[in-house]
Amino acid sequence: MSLKNRILLALGCCALIGGAGCAQDFEQPDFAHDEGQPWCDELAAGNGATDCALLFDEDHLLFFDYASTSRGTRLTVNLNTLEGQEVQSFGPITIEDAMASPALRDINGDDREELFIPLLTGNVNTLWSVWQQDDEGLFQRVGELSGFGVDAFDVRDGLVITRSRGDAATSYETASRLTVDGLGTVYELLIDHAAHDCRLLDQSGMAAMRLSATAVVAACKAQDW
Repeated sequence: MSLKNRILLALGCCALIGGAGCAQDFEQPDFAHDEGQPWCDELAAGNGATDCALLFDEDHLLFFDYASTSRGTRLTVNLNTLEGQEVQSFGPITIEDAMASPALRDINGDDREELFIPLLTGNVNTLWSVWQQDDEGLFQRVGELSGFGVDAFDVRDGLVITRSRGDAATSYETASRLTVDGLGTVYELLIDHAAHDCRLLDQSGMAAMRLSATAVVAACKAQDW
């Protein structure tokens, strides 16, 4: 039995553990826990701003509740234990036409996943609000990242590398670092695909990471165009 199915049992979806009290087929892609929302990571692309839930570690669930108001869409997030006890509630967060769903991923190698909330989706790029757990286990907003998607982030050498589209011929590569102090930019590159050229727009955090501007630009230019 999968971890999600065990959680469904713990939440009370089944009246009899291992018995016939489960009326729901957990193997179906549209199953929902007893709060009613589908799992965010099982929603099809394009279903942003849809009420959903995420399994966070083995002991907690995150619930995402969207509401349409006269001022646009507002999101409230609740962190609950598997037994239903609320640990944290935060929001409302303003959402503008986000096509993606909330996601979890560890981007700083501390074995604790960060929370990514999509705020706005353009033609290609999505703007993500990034939330990190503090020592008390509560989520705190640490910054924003823009890119094609959380799964497309490249995490290496203590950095998270994101790509975003500029226009038909250009894109941006941004390297960020997440610490206890928040999310900070290490460098940003403008990549001209037509000219096969790369240019640093921001290198403010490179010295602290002992990165060479020459080496970063050279590595960019050496890519498979």
